[in-house]
Amino acid sequence: MGVVKGKVQRGLGESKNTVREQMPFFRDCFPEIVECKEGTINILLEKPVVILTPDFTTKPLPWHPAFKIVKGGEVFKFVRINLTIAGCLPIKAWIYKAQFSPYHDNPFYIEVIAPPIGFSGEPACSIEILSRCSEGFVVVDDSERPTPAV
Repeated sequence: MGVVKGKVQRGLGESKNTVREQMPFFRDCFPEIVECKEGTINILLEKPVVILTPDFTTKPLPWHPAFKIVKGGEVFKFVRINLTIAGCLPIKAWIYKAQFSPYHDNPFYIEVIAPPIGFSGEPACSIEILSRCSEGFVVVDDSERPTPAV
């Protein structure tokens, strides 16, 4: 388990619509999230989180009419966490990684789905990753690379 602090951020507001459209697919393939609010909580993390092995990965889901024609669907990854927002009790939640999200490749920014939580503004928070995880950095030093032959 690992704990990472962060701060809730205002999002673009689009997830209220997209998650509402995606939920019927999620309920069929990942029913443990049925009580979640249709939308995401956006969190800017103090440390990067890179998900190598999620707790659950969907097959490509054709949740939007465009995906029925192009790409065959979108893949979603979920990681079980406990989310604690300042002033609220810890709650079971999930990191939500949408394949085509504009935040997908930013390790300091996560989207979380959770049951309804009563908070406002951009409070401090923390996530506790419930799966086995590691903390550390990978550093590549260019000086160690062999010099190409001329």
